[in-house]
Amino acid sequence: MHEARPAGRASGPNHVRGRDSLRTRIALWTGAMTVAVVALLTGAIGAYMHSDFAEESRLDAMANARQAADHLETVMHTTTVTAQGLSTLAADSSLAPDELTQTLRALVTATPGCIGGLLALEPLDGKPAYAVYSAANGNSRDFIDTRYDYRNQPWYQRSLAATQGWWSEPYLNETAGHVWTVTYNAPLRGADGRSRGMVSLDLPVDTLTRELEALAHLPGSRVTLVAPDGTLAMDSIVDVTREQRPIEALVTALGRSDLAPLVEAIRERRYLAFAHVNASDGESRYTVAEPVGDSGWMLMVSQSRTLMMERAQQVLVLIALAGLLLSLVCMFVVRRLAKRIATPVQGLTESAARLATGDYDSPVGYTRRRDEVGVMARTLEHARTSIQQQLTEIEEMGAARQKLESELSIARDIQLAMLPPGRVIDRADHHLEAYAQLEPAKAVGGDFYSFVELADGDLWFAIGDVSDKGVPAALFMARSTTVLEVAARASGDPPDVLTRASRRLVEGNDTCMFATVLCGRINVRTGDCVLASAGHDPPVLLHPDGRVETLDVETGPPLGFEVSADFPRWEGRLEPGMTLLAYTDGVTEAFDAGNVAFGMEGMIASIGAGRDARDQCEHLIADVHAYAHPAAQDDITVLAIRLRQDAPHKQEEAPC
Repeated sequence: MHEARPAGRASGPNHVRGRDSLRTRIALWTGAMTVAVVALLTGAIGAYMHSDFAEESRLDAMANARQAADHLETVMHTTTVTAQGLSTLAADSSLAPDELTQTLRALVTATPGCIGGLLALEPLDGKPAYAVYSAANGNSRDFIDTRYDYRNQPWYQRSLAATQGWWSEPYLNETAGHVWTVTYNAPLRGADGRSRGMVSLDLPVDTLTRELEALAHLPGSRVTLVAPDGTLAMDSIVDVTREQRPIEALVTALGRSDLAPLVEAIRERRYLAFAHVNASDGESRYTVAEPVGDSGWMLMVSQSRTLMMERAQQVLVLIALAGLLLSLVCMFVVRRLAKRIATPVQGLTESAARLATGDYDSPVGYTRRRDEVGVMARTLEHARTSIQQQLTEIEEMGAARQKLESELSIARDIQLAMLPPGRVIDRADHHLEAYAQLEPAKAVGGDFYSFVELADGDLWFAIGDVSDKGVPAALFMARSTTVLEVAARASGDPPDVLTRASRRLVEGNDTCMFATVLCGRINVRTGDCVLASAGHDPPVLLHPDGRVETLDVETGPPLGFEVSADFPRWEGRLEPGMTLLAYTDGVTEAFDAGNVAFGMEGMIASIGAGRDARDQCEHLIADVHAYAHPAAQDDITVLAIRLRQDAPHKQEEAPC
């Protein structure tokens, strides 16, 4: 008889014990690898954080200091602009005292944070003295009526002698209601340069420091604000309302020798960023001293490196513990899921292989599963259908792109066809060659030129550059060309043409595009030339001997911004053999692979005497291309006008 086997126990050569099963070995290897990876990552993160946190503290301190200084500069600049405006208004004003008081009160009320202002005028040219202080709450104080001896006050004497405004040190302002205050004082000088008095605006110190409080309360952060003469206006630790003393004295009293460079930077009002260690407690910090514009104020922001490193150590401990726990979980989960995942993963692998070979018609299985395998299956199925859709869209986009390129090519041809060809104007033995060449950076561009032969035989010409590129610039270029040619045929005088075009191009210009334009008029017989410029680069004049002269053409504003009639006239004469060469900035600002511009030097070296107008343009543009290749180039336009005269014929002597 055979012995019965215990129920539930398996035996035989194909039986694999649990500890030797593939699932267990995968789980053990997964756990071991996870522990190793966690250990390596923790060590790598620790090393990285140790080296990177110092840089992070530096960047945080620099960024916070810059942002806070910009805010302070904005607040102070608003005050200085108001004071300077009032100074300009009152210096040579004929306003009555009541009107001055109303103006002062209005400016005090309109200045953000201002709690009061003073306007003092010296008696001059029969006008009595005036000195009124107006508070933001509407109260006013006439220093003359109250017999306040303001003229002998140091702040008044200093303001009279000053050439520019200055900020006071923080002080307790009893007049404004026991408020710590700083004052901006500005001298008043008349048009003749004589001192007329002063104007001052009061700001609560809280107005300057309010935005700094949030920064000062950040962990490990310390913020200090120093007035022009070194007095503390704010500090994260020191109560400046109780202890008013210069920062240099405070640093000396605290024995902080590590802050000596900071004191020197504050004294010189220069930027400083440095790391230092407090010898008393060993704390490492990174401090930035940032000047607040040109106000004389200094802002210091300090960030603790030690605190950041302590937090980094805590994070590393948490990472290590979480990694160990994750390793244990992975060991058990992987063992249970290995078998269930293996089969569907194989099926997904086969589906992925079909996708890799370009078979997008076979659907992916296992999409109804609700676990990660189902998610992967649905992802592959979505990828399959997306690829099918994208292939269709790519075909459609290719057709659309081809159509767009064709339309842009047609637009380029139309744009170039709008430009006039070169020409030679003959008047007896005088011949005027006019030629221009334009190469847009894209299919279409914003450069343009124009030639118009006027009824009296003169040649009117123009060259311009629109502020943008591409289709918008091309449309504005077409409008600008049309407006200029219509104006040229109506007037012909370059300054008047630009004035008319300035008025027309502003109309409906909601995109705020603009164009720089140089235009001129040349008499073929005499060579007399008149030029006018709307923000364009000045042209050059090439003499027959090869000498190049840059014409000093005064310029008006570009066309399109605002209506203007201020376009100065330049008059001169082209002698036979001379060439007038105009260009757009695509020539001088063409950069090579090393980011070095072609410049005026390159252009002057490229042009040469003896060439006709067409050769001059083509040779210059070829040199620009050769210089800038293979770097991208801007729109390039060159216009050349050359005057030549036939040599007189020698009469043959009659035979004897």
